[in-house]
Amino acid sequence: MRWLLAIVLIICLAAAGGFVIVSNLPVKLYSRWISGQGPGRYYVIDDYRKEWLSPLALAEIPPYAEDYAQLWKEFSLLNIRIPLPVRHPLFQTIPYLESDGPKSTPRLGIIFQNPGGRELSRVYTLPFTLLKDHTLGQELFKLPYVRNRILKLPPDVVWKDVFSRPITVKSKPIDDMIYDLYLLHLRSKILPRTTVRYGLLKDDRAIVELRSENRDYRNELVLTNQSGTVYSYILRTELNNEESLKLRAKFLHSITFAPADAAMGKFLYTEFKQLNFARQVDQEGMLYLFSAWSQDLGNSGLYKEIVFYLERGRTNSAQLRPLYAFGLKHFGKTFTANPVFSPGEDPAIALQRKIEFESIDRANRAARKNEDKTPPAVELTPDEKMNLYLKRAKEESPPKAEDMTIY
Repeated sequence: MRWLLAIVLIICLAAAGGFVIVSNLPVKLYSRWISGQGPGRYYVIDDYRKEWLSPLALAEIPPYAEDYAQLWKEFSLLNIRIPLPVRHPLFQTIPYLESDGPKSTPRLGIIFQNPGGRELSRVYTLPFTLLKDHTLGQELFKLPYVRNRILKLPPDVVWKDVFSRPITVKSKPIDDMIYDLYLLHLRSKILPRTTVRYGLLKDDRAIVELRSENRDYRNELVLTNQSGTVYSYILRTELNNEESLKLRAKFLHSITFAPADAAMGKFLYTEFKQLNFARQVDQEGMLYLFSAWSQDLGNSGLYKEIVFYLERGRTNSAQLRPLYAFGLKHFGKTFTANPVFSPGEDPAIALQRKIEFESIDRANRAARKNEDKTPPAVELTPDEKMNLYLKRAKEESPPKAEDMTIY
């Protein structure tokens, strides 16, 4: 009985202590925590940044109306649905692929170039993540008084406020102080270290502008929270190019999220097979196969087909280069079957392609040689043929009545 009373007493003291600390939380202490100055026993923010206090205005997103809808088709790329140009005279599409190794989930996307080969834009997906529970991320949040107020907050409202609610240091109710401290903590965990500004696009979708090494381009991280699952992609835009700005508006308005689906990949592959050969070996065919493979990343045979058909087309070297490099890193081979090498090709990739092609060539020569060694059929004499026919007749069972035809 004594141990039970002791436990109850400890709980009561903890609750009372939390209440005393929080209820007497002065604006001065709150302002020091919000400004990242400590003290750090109950609340500390690593690598504090002023940008976390208040969202800044995002770059304008104008409305977008497509003039040539027949030149675009929606494709699936890993976990996004994105409109891509097919047979569009203003754009050529280059696959974007990055891998950290054979067991990693690749980052896939498309680079959009103008007819002269200058990059206008690029979009690539990031692996989806589950929204982590940060309610115990600070000692302050473990106090019952504080924790109860954090747990009662609706997750969807918190997500929205992370990207939209400004934090100002002034006298305010205790609950508002607690919420400000919680939002600041969330921003320190969710926003990348290269964040320039951030804001809300829709209730469930946020945009984070990232620092760009090339001042001609803007890099943006787009995140969507769907019931605790966070989908995201990176969008790169050329700042002083009208076509690139139009692409940005188009993608921000039209890209949606959905988990990868092998059934969708099979459907896209079926559509690819219905294209004529000239379209199969062009960028259009590549988009169908690339999209289909993105729904089943372990299917190396499908990846091989992407390379196979592009190698049979003309002027596809820009599309093949990233495919060769990724294939070698992720699968251990380039899957080449073409002995032709383009000018300026990476020497390491070219050497690997030569090795693979020579291996294929040796296997084909060995197969032809084995065919040539097959002995010809022995010609039987008339007596041997007659004996063979008699032997077969004896082995066969006598015909039944139902097998006989009466004329």
